[in-house]
Amino acid sequence: MIRRADPARRTLLPATAALTAAGLLLSGCSSLGAGASGEPTSGGATGAVVEGIPEELRRYYSQTVVWADCTFEVETGGAQDDLQCADVEVPLDYADPSGETTTVVMSRLPARGDARGSLLLNPGGPGASGVDAMLYAQHTVTGDVREAYDVVGFDPRGVSRSEGIECLDDAELDEWRAEPMFDPQDQPVEQIREEYAELGAACVQGSGELVSRMDTVSAARDMDVLRAVLGDERTTYLGFSYGTHLGAVYAELFPDRVGRFVLDGGVDATLSDMEATADQAEGFEDNLRHWVRQCQSEIRGCVVAGASVDEATTRIQELVASVDAETVTAADGRRVTTTNVVEGILGPLYSTTTYETLNEYLGAAFDGDFSALLARSDATHGRNAEGRYTSNTTVAFTAVNCLDRPDVTVTAEQMAQHQEELERVAPTFGPYLGYGDAACQGWPAAPAGLSEPLDAAGADPVLVVGTTHDPATPYHWSEALVEQLDSARLLTYDSYGHTAYTSGNRCVRDAVDAYLLEGELPAEGTTCS
Repeated sequence: MIRRADPARRTLLPATAALTAAGLLLSGCSSLGAGASGEPTSGGATGAVVEGIPEELRRYYSQTVVWADCTFEVETGGAQDDLQCADVEVPLDYADPSGETTTVVMSRLPARGDARGSLLLNPGGPGASGVDAMLYAQHTVTGDVREAYDVVGFDPRGVSRSEGIECLDDAELDEWRAEPMFDPQDQPVEQIREEYAELGAACVQGSGELVSRMDTVSAARDMDVLRAVLGDERTTYLGFSYGTHLGAVYAELFPDRVGRFVLDGGVDATLSDMEATADQAEGFEDNLRHWVRQCQSEIRGCVVAGASVDEATTRIQELVASVDAETVTAADGRRVTTTNVVEGILGPLYSTTTYETLNEYLGAAFDGDFSALLARSDATHGRNAEGRYTSNTTVAFTAVNCLDRPDVTVTAEQMAQHQEELERVAPTFGPYLGYGDAACQGWPAAPAGLSEPLDAAGADPVLVVGTTHDPATPYHWSEALVEQLDSARLLTYDSYGHTAYTSGNRCVRDAVDAYLLEGELPAEGTTCS
């Protein structure tokens, strides 16, 4: 059997997953607009900031930005006393700038010194909140970067506070996530299409045309509006995981406005969905086997102590399968699905710093308590301990991925063959990662991504950072991105885990900072370990 198909597992998980699980969740969707204490910081950008902008778009590029204290409520830790928020209006459809509009919300930590400009940040996803990312900016950028730049996160259009699309209420999303896995032996692929057609229809009913305008090209165009209203002639940018694709698309559209770009955990947009899924399945399998070795050698009370790597992974596979074979409930009474267990295991594999956490989760599960794995799955979807979903990351992820997918027909037979390949290269995770193409075939909006490969000809140098054993964005994706972009330079981090700059490795941190602060690229072939 394979799990109920879900694009949130077929491509990229949010790069912020591990930090989100640490409790940096927000409650409510309070207004972020200016209050009485708001301070306008740009009252109509002119000159080089809007040079070359079509007349019909200039009202967006020259709008006044009003910063005020962010008004959302922080549930636990991570708050920044000087965090400010602002709303930016952008056209819903850039082909019709006089038509409907939507809002992009920014959050800003002002530079601690004399600001040389803004550093735009995207934490990944798609569907992850850059506004939330500012709550743990001390873990994302160094003190030297905070000293030099206004660090600005933003929720891309349709995500969270940027008029986040609304599809299902909390109870409905709980119910949707609790549905049993799709079984191709007993069910037609058409069932997946129908399920996602229903989900998409609910999104359209709740949010209208925005559901079909959440593609990465539109988000990149929004980024250029943010650049202008922030008063920057060029965009300085730090993007993780999916954020590297957003940055690469921006560089393709606006090469002359690219400043210092760092793309950490590169995405290869030339891959088909099937190729990308197979790469990720194999990557997570590799990281699981690394976890087994590290657990046995470094973690006291390792739950797979004394077993070979193959024996240990087989035990984990049997644990996952046991949930499908019988009804399992968590401490809160909810049913635990195979999908929950797989997500709960995948999350801690994003970073070696959460290897001990995975040992705890699996130890409890082997003893019959799956509550911790379910909670980790909940965190991936933005569900807090009170049962509220504090973001729309699940549906936003689906919307963006389906809009960005290639407009290529994939048959049920091809998906079945792909499933066999997944199970061969990744026996633990492969059985649960297939049939994502069918889900997007049911989505109500047509693809809207770029049809040509990216090269960003004419852009200033772009620094791409790749980790050799990155499970979510495999290393050869970063290599491919460097080959595609005319001016890219690769920095290699020889390690395990997803992305590198926030890993704590001093070599990577210093190399990235040297570029952001001084414009100095690492030498060709530089490898950190």
